[in-house]
Amino acid sequence: MDRDHQQPPDIDDEEFDDWAEERLADVEYDTELGKEMGKDAVRLARGEMSQEEFHEKYHEQVQAEFGLDDRPTKPEK
Repeated sequence: MDRDHQQPPDIDDEEFDDWAEERLADVEYDTELGKEMGKDAVRLARGEMSQEEFHEKYHEQVQAEFGLDDRPTKPEK
């Protein structure tokens, strides 16, 4: 089976970081940021985190990494 079509390990499983690092190895961006955002995206989907919490947590890091934060999930105040 192609590795990209396998179910990823659960975010609480120790194997998740290795799985994510393998997939992010060729990108020029911060892999730690990618892993943490990926984990929190799962938490968001599970209802364990709100969109506002997600946005606020990563806003400054996304701006620093990409030069802007143009995500469509800006929290409403």
